[in-house]
Amino acid sequence: MNNNLVNLEESIGYKFNNNSLLSEALTHKSFDNNFNNERLEFLGDAVISLVVSELLISKEKTLDEGKLSIFRSKIVSRSALSKIGLKVDLDQHLKAGPALENNQNLTEIIVGNTLEAIIGAIFLDSDFEMAKKITLSILNIDFSSLMSNEQKDSKTLLQEFLQASNEALPNYVTTESDRNGSLTFISEVRLPNFNISGRGEGKSKKIAEQHAAAEALNILTKNDK
Repeated sequence: MNNNLVNLEESIGYKFNNNSLLSEALTHKSFDNNFNNERLEFLGDAVISLVVSELLISKEKTLDEGKLSIFRSKIVSRSALSKIGLKVDLDQHLKAGPALENNQNLTEIIVGNTLEAIIGAIFLDSDFEMAKKITLSILNIDFSSLMSNEQKDSKTLLQEFLQASNEALPNYVTTESDRNGSLTFISEVRLPNFNISGRGEGKSKKIAEQHAAAEALNILTKNDK
């Protein structure tokens, strides 16, 4: 892969003082099991999450905790970070083992992790304010697009939350119940990978599913801390 890191520094808008940190951030464990970016990825994930959380709190003062968590999850999802990493050509600078280097799909998966490692490396090479500045510059968050989610219903928001987490789409199981001559629909949505489910009732199947999705979202966002 291309070893000219000057172009990469120009793409991300930061010049490293300690080039070893940049080298570490670009090294996948398949290339070197002892010197790799896993620890920097852990740090960068925390930095990005804090930066995005702080920005959402300051910019969108009317959003409740649930929607804040959903928006943050969409911004910092692995697929979103991978797309951003590809835009700055991180895949061209990765040091990875042959199995990853020759598999475009696998390479794209680890690009998001590498972007987190880069932010972690910038934090250690400078300070939080610089890491924050670079993070916001790279992410270039479109708030008008995010705020359009306020008009979306619970089923749509749940689906987008799961897609942002690279999870399977939700499956609703809805049954009918006759309660004193009044037909009631009972719906349940299960999310096995999160070990949770949501349950809802309503006078129609649509309403019951919306309530089930809302309950699942509420549990998800409470756990996403």
